Amino acid sequence: MNAIRKAAGLVLGAALMASCTEQNVPVAPRDEPGPAFDAASLTSVVTDPLGDASLNTKSNVGPGADAKVPNYLDVVRAEVTKRGKIFVLTMDVGGVVPSNPGSLGGTQVWIWGLDTDPTTFPQGEPFSGGQSAPWEFFVDVEWDGAQFKGLLFDRRPVLSGGPELVTPVTFTIVGTEIQLFVPASALGDPSAFAWGAGTVLRHSDTHLGTEGFQTLDLAPDAGLAPWPQ
Repeated sequence: MNAIRKAAGLVLGAALMASCTEQNVPVAPRDEPGPAFDAASLTSVVTDPLGDASLNTKSNVGPGADAKVPNYLDVVRAEVTKRGKIFVLTMDVGGVVPSNPGSLGGTQVWIWGLDTDPTTFPQGEPFSGGQSAPWEFFVDVEWDGAQFKGLLFDRRPVLSGGPELVTPVTFTIVGTEIQLFVPASALGDPSAFAWGAGTVLRHSDTHLGTEGFQTLDLAPDAGLAPWPQ
C-alpha cells in the first residue's frame, strides 16, 4: 500500500471510532429499492479491482500474502450522486452482503469521507492528539454484530470547539449494492467536494486515539475523487 493510500486509510478508519456510542437508527431495508427520483442528477464514480482487499497492508498475492477478506467487503465501485435535494451514496462490492455477516473480530463498516471545504481541517474528535483531517463529513453503513445501521458524522462543529454530530441516515442493502440517502441540507448543500470510500474493520475494544482498526479496501486507491466529475 502506498503512502497516500495508507494515510487515507488511517483517516477513514480512525473516524469510525466515534461511532462506538449507541445510536437510535432505523432498521436496514434489505432487498428493497431506495427512493425514486425524477430530477436530473450530478454524479461521480470510481471503480476498484476485485480481489485487492486485505486484512492489513501487505501484498495480496504469492507466499505470505495477506488473508483475504470476504468479497462483500471488497469495493468494486463507488458513486456519489445528487438527485434533487438528496445525495445518494452507492457502493458495489464483490459479493452479496449477508443478512447476518457474523463476526470478523470487530464492526464491519462501509464508509464515505467527504471533504466539502478544502480550506478547513477539523481538528480533534474523533482523532487523538489534536490531529487535523480534511473530512467535514463521514457517512457509513456498519454491522456491529447485531444490526446494520446508517450514520452521518458531521465534524463541522469541531471547528468551533464543539463535538461532532452523529445522526442516523436512511440506507438500503440489496444484494451486492449498498446505498445511503443523505439530505443535501445536512451537508450544507455543497456545489462541489472531494470524496473517498472504503471498507474498514473496527475492533470492538477500540478506543478513541488508538489504531484498533484495519482498512480493508479503498476507492480510489490513492487520492480523492471530485464531485461532480
